[in-house]
Amino acid sequence: MQPSTTYLPNPFAPVGYGVNDASPESYIDRPFTYLYDVVLTANEQLTGQAVAIDTDSDFLWRAVLIATADGLFTVRFADASNYYLSSSQISSAALSTFGGQPFPVVPEVLYPAGGKITLDITDVSADDNTIEIAFIGAKRFRYR
Repeated sequence: MQPSTTYLPNPFAPVGYGVNDASPESYIDRPFTYLYDVVLTANEQLTGQAVAIDTDSDFLWRAVLIATADGLFTVRFADASNYYLSSSQISSAALSTFGGQPFPVVPEVLYPAGGKITLDITDVSADDNTIEIAFIGAKRFRYR
């Protein structure tokens, strides 16, 4: 049973604190994280990289975390329609590397089941760079 009042989560609160369920009627959201792993050579640039969304549910992207990186890089993300979310690539130094406080994505971005998160990524460390980016959010399941 869904609550009669819907509460919006505080996007600036660490996700570890938990928030009230803001699922729409007939849906239920469950926390989930997609990972993107890549090894870039010095100054390598990759465009159109994709993280596949499972076919069992939509994905609501709510935060991003640089889980590991050997050096600096820049990155630009796109939504489900392949529209970029920024005018140029963003430095990895501007994104969170602390698991307790990932960088919030406000408003959240919806990726449909079977879709993909698209990104462009460029090494700027002038050395080999092993990177893992965590896309933190929720899988949205329909239950009726």
